[in-house]
Amino acid sequence: MVGILSYGAYIPTWRLSRDEIARASGIPVVMPGERAVAAWDEDSLTMATEAGLDCINGIDPKEIDGIFFATTTAPFKEKQSSSIIASALDLRKDALTSDFTNSLRAGTIALKTAVDAIKAKTAKKILIVSADRRVATPASIYEQIFGDAAAALLIGEDGIAEIESFYTVRDAIPGPWRRDVDDYPKEFEPKLDIKYGFMKNLPEAISGLMKKCNLTPKDISKIAFYAPDPRTYLGSPQLLGVEQDKIEDPLFLNVGITGTPHCLLLLVSALENAKPNERILCASYGDGSDAFIMKTSNKIEEIKEKRRGVSANVASSRTLSTYEKYADFRRIRETAWPKWSKVAHVMYWRDEKSILPLYGMKCNNCGTLSYPIGRCCMVCGAKDNYEEVKLARRGKIFTYTLDYLIGPGNTEGDGINPGVRAVIDLEDGCRMFLEIVDCEPKDIQIDTPVELTFRLLNEKSDFKHYGWRARPVRA
Repeated sequence: MVGILSYGAYIPTWRLSRDEIARASGIPVVMPGERAVAAWDEDSLTMATEAGLDCINGIDPKEIDGIFFATTTAPFKEKQSSSIIASALDLRKDALTSDFTNSLRAGTIALKTAVDAIKAKTAKKILIVSADRRVATPASIYEQIFGDAAAALLIGEDGIAEIESFYTVRDAIPGPWRRDVDDYPKEFEPKLDIKYGFMKNLPEAISGLMKKCNLTPKDISKIAFYAPDPRTYLGSPQLLGVEQDKIEDPLFLNVGITGTPHCLLLLVSALENAKPNERILCASYGDGSDAFIMKTSNKIEEIKEKRRGVSANVASSRTLSTYEKYADFRRIRETAWPKWSKVAHVMYWRDEKSILPLYGMKCNNCGTLSYPIGRCCMVCGAKDNYEEVKLARRGKIFTYTLDYLIGPGNTEGDGINPGVRAVIDLEDGCRMFLEIVDCEPKDIQIDTPVELTFRLLNEKSDFKHYGWRARPVRA
């Protein structure tokens, strides 16, 4: 039966308290807790890649037949993001790639498409990655409501949960929107959207699904769904006719409402704590609603504690000291850091295997493992006598420096706050020179354990270049 084989999640390291947001924006309404904030070099593509890595940990990426990327905040308007993610995850060249966008339902639409493809026997395994780096108008209440995150599901046969059925309701209600010329989302009237959109579409999709499957609320262990704000979540038990303990924690207090991936992120959270033979219902909302139901198998126990998932991402966080730091992350305020106008696009394309899936070279003469790939071994000098090897993703710092002069276009390297650059010894013996992120300089010492993280390296000549940096290992 078609279902979920594995799950993964990614929530950025950084958090910003809602007290600090209210202070900086002058909004008298202060919501409790904090929200997740993508770092200056993170976007929906990099977060989706991180969630995908968590999902396929221990799984051969060459077995995956396709990858679908769902978002409303794609870094490109005319370029496929899923092809870049597929390269970073080291999928086969003939893997199907597709982007699903323009709706907060994009994640569940991608999931339904993947399930149909596997049922039709056109694919055996498809990876769904969904992420949003949510866009909120500065000094609006949505700066407190929104959060950044990603979720991933690997779809195939005979997995940890069987997907039993889907039900869809479409609706052309105006609702929130953002044109290609808009920097921030617009809305008609939030109360009307909730009353005539969310409160109508979501219950209709869920009740239609329950009727289709001949189930009652008593048959459901958990319900994971998207809602636009925390107040709506508080009223959801009465709206859906279920007990409060069946509503999956919406993660508002420490993450925020994450948009496209939100219902899938809550689903991952539910799967982390699920037991065999439990039914979980998941529903999205946006221009209608998609609802689907699954039943866990005995294999659900085999995957537990083998994924970072939601819980570990929530636990391993750091707090931004000021709203101004967040504003720099978001490029909300103008800065004077240098921007180079030229970059070698051809080199980036030519060295894709070295840059994105991160392959190094192993000398067949002396066995030295090195990076990047070149024609000659840096130790014995043997020419054109090597094999390409996928590098490890963890290691420790051999030595490091604090760079006060040249920053990558963020608050680091501004002459006051240093950037950290380090020589890292990976677990496989390869030595690399990388920038260190998601840390303060005082946190870095020789032998500090680090892990590689996929990030936006630079944006030059109007093109985004992605690759790898390192960060202290998250718990």
